[in-house]
Amino acid sequence: MLITIGSFDGFHKGHAELLEICRKNAVNNDWGVVTFYPHPSEYLHNLKHSLFTLKERELVRKFLGIPKMFVLEFNEALRNLSPEKFWGLLREKFNVDGLVMGSDFHFGCNRSGSAEYLGKLARLDGINKVFIADLYEKNIYSSSNARKKIASGDVIGASEILGYNWFMISDVIHGCERGRTMNFPTANLNLSGSRIIPAYGVYSTALLINHEWHCGALSIGNNPTFHDINETRAEVHILDFNGNLYGDELLVVFLGRIREIKTFADKSELMRQIERDINTCRKIYNEAVSEKFLQDLREIYSSEGNLIPEIIKSC
Repeated sequence: MLITIGSFDGFHKGHAELLEICRKNAVNNDWGVVTFYPHPSEYLHNLKHSLFTLKERELVRKFLGIPKMFVLEFNEALRNLSPEKFWGLLREKFNVDGLVMGSDFHFGCNRSGSAEYLGKLARLDGINKVFIADLYEKNIYSSSNARKKIASGDVIGASEILGYNWFMISDVIHGCERGRTMNFPTANLNLSGSRIIPAYGVYSTALLINHEWHCGALSIGNNPTFHDINETRAEVHILDFNGNLYGDELLVVFLGRIREIKTFADKSELMRQIERDINTCRKIYNEAVSEKFLQDLREIYSSEGNLIPEIIKSC
């Protein structure tokens, strides 16, 4: 099997060449991605927030048509492997007949192994199908840049790096139910975990409910108008939907940020602004709902039972 190796905190345009090399050179489409969980930088406390959860990464993998994704547990033992033993681990776990790597790939104890050296080890074992590629405009197309865009609220900029809209999968939790008193009921999304959270603001979103997309006006913030919430919350008003979603899991695709969070003089002024927000969100949603990404994502998410990949014990 032909494998490509990396942290892959989401797959972005910079990875496209690696994936294309795999597609062109694998025999009978027998190829896959080898990645790690947790993210090595997260394990080493150099990364606070990831782009996607493991489940979300699996959904991206299926959307991009990557046949397999193998997730190695990143731990102290794996971190401290010599380059030679790391190569031995790959040979043991996977039936490797070829390697595809980015030129900046490093591995092993203290990142002592390079892509060139791993290729050398592979060739010494008789594997000549080794490809080392410079990632396309890696100063622009990178997971770190995508994280920065999302953290600043620029979800459109993030989508230009990723090649698709950033999204999250979250379960619905109980909130204070204030929206119901204003005739704008909301679903409160669970923001716990290490996945990145967009900047405070109001976002146009598409939400998959019962295999159908719905338009959502999503607010991330702490409701400054009412001065009674300290923690960050994500509340989404779902257009043209009535129902109880508590405990349900929602796929939420971010289509654009329409404004910052504001403090309003009173409840009436806030309600008028919400009406304007809903109209803006509906317009953005109507333009996006027929796009191939949303249609493909709906089909994949609706047809798959379990999107959580197995974590392979590495050492």
